[in-house]
Amino acid sequence: MLTHSHSPSGPSGRPPVSLHGLRTSLCLAFLAICAFFFFFLGALQQDRAHDPAALPTGMILLYAVFFLLPFAICFVLLSSRKVEFIAAGAGVACGFFGAFLVVSPYVLSVMALLLAMSAAWGKPSAEHALIAAGVALVAFLAANLAIVWLGARIGKTQWTTFGMAIGLTALYVLFSFSFLDSAGYSMVRQAQRDKEQSDLNLNMPGMLASQRIVALAACLFQNHMRNPEAGYPEALEPPAKDWNCDTEFAADVVPEHTLAYVPEPDASGRVIDFELTAIPKAKGVNNRDPIMIDNRGLVFVYYPWSREDVVAKAMVRSNDLMYSQIDVLRRNVEQYIKDKNEGLAPTALNAYAVGSLGHEVPSIEDDGMRLETRDYETRYFPPHSGNVKEFALSAQCKSYGSNCLRSYFADYDGSIHATSEPRQATAGDSLAVRCEFAFGECPDVNWFP
Repeated sequence: MLTHSHSPSGPSGRPPVSLHGLRTSLCLAFLAICAFFFFFLGALQQDRAHDPAALPTGMILLYAVFFLLPFAICFVLLSSRKVEFIAAGAGVACGFFGAFLVVSPYVLSVMALLLAMSAAWGKPSAEHALIAAGVALVAFLAANLAIVWLGARIGKTQWTTFGMAIGLTALYVLFSFSFLDSAGYSMVRQAQRDKEQSDLNLNMPGMLASQRIVALAACLFQNHMRNPEAGYPEALEPPAKDWNCDTEFAADVVPEHTLAYVPEPDASGRVIDFELTAIPKAKGVNNRDPIMIDNRGLVFVYYPWSREDVVAKAMVRSNDLMYSQIDVLRRNVEQYIKDKNEGLAPTALNAYAVGSLGHEVPSIEDDGMRLETRDYETRYFPPHSGNVKEFALSAQCKSYGSNCLRSYFADYDGSIHATSEPRQATAGDSLAVRCEFAFGECPDVNWFP
């Protein structure tokens, strides 16, 4: 029986147990967990600004419901005048908050790890927020101890109801953790897909601009190869009648970019070079920088033009030399000659001579005289008569104007020559540009958009 509306009587004439302490502990636990989420989410907000998939909003709402529902049930049951309801409320409190005491060592270790990582990354604001979240978590766990102890004392009045409430709460916790894990994974995956789509939408104009000027450059190189004495055109619009490609700069051909063609004539007026550019209309958009192609067929990017705090430089953007794999293949064959072929160049390539290329595994054709990848056909030239230690390689672009523009020739002396025309490179072509061998600044490119 109840001695008064808020205090259940204990068995055998024991003095009543006040509900004031349990309610106070629940209120303190509620305030502590709210403070924990406030500071913890504030610490993660910096990461979320860079990676929206790091903490989906829907996941936050699910965890909020998971925590708030037991609080609401406890307060409703403990506000009842019936002993059974009060015992059930005490059982829910003991089951729910006792579960957090069980996992508290793991939770505290995770918080310590996050704090250490924040300190190592040099983010003082995140570190301070995590410290405040840690203090709130300790206060929450201390309130949990009081809730479990006081709830167990109240539960003595109705052991059966109290035990059933603990069991049902345990099932709720187990089901909720399983559901939250599954739902959280789905939400994170969806957030990642949304971010990937957002990044794709952001980068799409730059990708289209690059594809457009590469296609235009391929058109210029093809026609220049057919009539090299004529030089390059003074303008792209209208195109010459014998051209088979579209050179018009339609206003909407590349969103948010302005395309331009700048011919560079010699003293006689013959156009011997050009700059084909795509300049973003707005500055300050992340990963959207001016790009340019000249008669070498290299795609340069003025990076990072979109940032005000860094000095932009002309750098190679797409590296056909790396995609052709000719330089890595040459080094692999040289190593094979040194280690496994008694210092002699092989008469044909084999799997051991090709070795590991990393970017793409080629198929070996024509009894080792030709290699095939998606974008390049590589031919092997065995030693000349009288020089059994040297060899040559030719890597010709197959998907010209689409995935590549440059073809390469690794000469017998080890030098690498390149051409932007749709043919095999030869020893008569210019040497590959130094910045092609690594993604870096090209000091010989005097281009300031």
